[in-house]
Amino acid sequence: MALIQFERAHAIQAELLLVKAELFSVTATTFPALPGRAKSLLHYAPGLVALVIVIADSAQMSDPDLWGHIRFGQAVLAEHHLITRDPYSYTAFGHQWSNHEWLTEVVMAAAYDTLGVIGLKLWKLACVTATMLLVATAMAETGATPTVQLNLFVLAAIALVPQMEFRPQLFTFALLAAMLAILARDNYRRAAPLWLLIPLMALWANLHGGFIMGIAVLALYAATATIEDFVSGAGLRHGLRLGALAFAAFVATMVTPYGLETWSPVLHALRNPMTRIAVTDWQPLGFALMRQWHASHAGIIYFLCGIAMIVAFVVTFALAPRGGDLPLVAIAGVMSVAAIVAVRNLPLAIIACALPVARHWSLLIDRRRERAQAAGAKVEPMRDRSATSPWIALAVAMLLVAYAGLLSPRLRNDKPYPAGAVAFMQKHNLHGNILGDFGWGEYLIWHTAPASKVFIDGRYDTVYPYAIIDQYIGFYFDLSGAPAMLTAYPHDLVLIPPTSGAYTLMAGRTGWKLIYRDTVSALFVRKTSPAAILAAIDDAPAPNRAAKVSYFP
Repeated sequence: MALIQFERAHAIQAELLLVKAELFSVTATTFPALPGRAKSLLHYAPGLVALVIVIADSAQMSDPDLWGHIRFGQAVLAEHHLITRDPYSYTAFGHQWSNHEWLTEVVMAAAYDTLGVIGLKLWKLACVTATMLLVATAMAETGATPTVQLNLFVLAAIALVPQMEFRPQLFTFALLAAMLAILARDNYRRAAPLWLLIPLMALWANLHGGFIMGIAVLALYAATATIEDFVSGAGLRHGLRLGALAFAAFVATMVTPYGLETWSPVLHALRNPMTRIAVTDWQPLGFALMRQWHASHAGIIYFLCGIAMIVAFVVTFALAPRGGDLPLVAIAGVMSVAAIVAVRNLPLAIIACALPVARHWSLLIDRRRERAQAAGAKVEPMRDRSATSPWIALAVAMLLVAYAGLLSPRLRNDKPYPAGAVAFMQKHNLHGNILGDFGWGEYLIWHTAPASKVFIDGRYDTVYPYAIIDQYIGFYFDLSGAPAMLTAYPHDLVLIPPTSGAYTLMAGRTGWKLIYRDTVSALFVRKTSPAAILAAIDDAPAPNRAAKVSYFP
């Protein structure tokens, strides 16, 4: 009797352990193992894949930092070494410049110096193509049906259109997609070349500060997989391997010209309280949505597609939680929260969410098909290839390439820049220290350096102290203390939009004189400057001198 009771107690204990593992792990599933070969979109609909890539690359406009990225890369190529001290500003001249985007800027400069604007467009197309193909590869690893993958592929491409700019972030998108493709293979098949993540992180750390998100993804994947294996009784061997990999990847991020200092500008940007005020990329998703609605109702469709991907992730996971992908779900969840906090993370959330959405949506479809079969209904087999002709899709893609100007030698500017004021300065040989609009900083570096230096530019997280950014914000919005800023620095020229609070401030300053104005910019000089006489000669405050459409550079 005692033996029987002992056996019963042992059986009950074993059952409780199984229940505990079942309750903890949403990955427990009764679905069959994934097939040996992933169902790739490249096999299912190659023509449609090419068309969707062209759609993702269809936004062809400059970015406020584009001038700087190319000019800084050109400086490295000309000097044959990194520029480690700031030579472009008068507020932080000589300060340490830890440029975590140096390699991207060299690539962009080389592309521009070789083929001009077309070289830049080919570089962007290569990055977009790599990103989208890697997203397709990662979704294929989930075992999702090709139709599910294709729908998500299109949704992701539309959501990413405005994010695919001429910026170093393009490399972050591609490398994140590559990392997730490798982790997805490890999660589902335990047959991934995980060692590739170490050189990948070393490369990433030299291309863009987004490498910190790669480390976060690796650490989250390793921690979640380790806990999951421990609770399910699978042991710690795989988790320890992943932990060692994450640590090695972290060390690899220091294989840069800056070593451990590589992390400083990235952490500085995260801690900087001025970042979310001065830089729209760092503002919350809700704020960006409202800003886009006021700027252009049509542009909101891209944000809605991104939000739809996040919502689909939440809904499909809630309806079919057991997908064998808890580490990937954790990554998508964290990235979604990051996107809500700062809109610059939205593309990362879109890429990360595509995988669990593909997996869990397919599980819901499988569940529905099984119920239909159990009820005696006839279920059509899945197509092996898309019914859409690849040649038709390729033809449409080529038409879109021509229509969107993907290979045009002209690149339209994303917003008005002070071209009229700069031309006026060049005509009259005006140069010196320019207190200019933050978004024009690198445009001014391109067109006026080295004869002129700027107060601030887009390198806010790698060069300028907090105080400089704070003082600029106070000046631009004409806040308390703004007049004092005019006497605190040796400004020679002030170049600002006539719609800004700073314009009202400058118009009321008796020591400054307006010598040029158009619909985009207004140029002030000190009344003691020889340039002050130009206002009477040129009658500069004419209202309609700025061109409505301008092109890079």
